[in-house]
Amino acid sequence: MQPSFGPVELVALAFDTPRIPPSVTRAVLDVAAGGAVTLLDLAVVRRGEDGEIALLEAHELGDEIDLVTVELPAAGLTGDEDLREIAAAVDPGTSVLVLAIEHTWSRALVQAAVDADAEVILHERVPATTVNEVAAQAETAAGSPA
Repeated sequence: MQPSFGPVELVALAFDTPRIPPSVTRAVLDVAAGGAVTLLDLAVVRRGEDGEIALLEAHELGDEIDLVTVELPAAGLTGDEDLREIAAAVDPGTSVLVLAIEHTWSRALVQAAVDADAEVILHERVPATTVNEVAAQAETAAGSPA
């Protein structure tokens, strides 16, 4: 079987507002337009002040956020179960932008690995906050006398 996608990450960005900030939707569009990633699917999860949960797939968003004009090659990839699990983890009054993002840059690497019968023995995502903290500590340590 020829893989047609590279690795995919499910990313959920929670906001203490009922709507996704326009600056975030613009950033998502900019990153996707750059080609390093492909936006495969998106959804919005809302948890009202009363705890009521609303799950909105891309086609249900209308003109609410600018992302609805983006073609999603795997719409529906973020399933109801995933979205409900995310909704259960956030506070009332929260909105969550859920993105399924393919690492487009890795397609050739994935194909080469498949062709070579390689086995993935580790795939770990390190959050940006952790990377930045470790880098800052290393910089501080490098600048201090031994």
